[in-house]
Amino acid sequence: MLILVRPHVSLLDGPAVAAWLPRIGLVQAVFAVDPDYARHPVWSRLLKAYGWLTGGHTMLPLDATRPFAMRELLRILDQGRDVVIFPQGTGIGDSARPDAGGCGWLLEKTSRRVMEITLSHEARWPGIQRYDFLAICKK
Repeated sequence: MLILVRPHVSLLDGPAVAAWLPRIGLVQAVFAVDPDYARHPVWSRLLKAYGWLTGGHTMLPLDATRPFAMRELLRILDQGRDVVIFPQGTGIGDSARPDAGGCGWLLEKTSRRVMEITLSHEARWPGIQRYDFLAICKK
């Protein structure tokens, strides 16, 4: 399943989603993570440990500016794995910013089920406001 999470305005969004996914039976998801965090000597270890503790989730360093990054996500989806992405990209702050271009390409190419999660940022820890399953429109 491809899991799209919006809006992405906090560094706590990923950990909040990772902790919530096992509640609906999703474990061992692959999270696309900004390479600056996924390869950082301290943050990398903390995020890996947190992912393991919250459902065996793993991270994939993903540079959204590289065209082959989305191909790697598609390959993982085709293997039957669940993938979590934040379509708005890595910059946080503006909840109304548009999705990065690669998200549309990935939606067009995948034949996997798609879930869209909407986050609420009213408290310090992001909450899941709602989640919906989207129809897949393959051309």
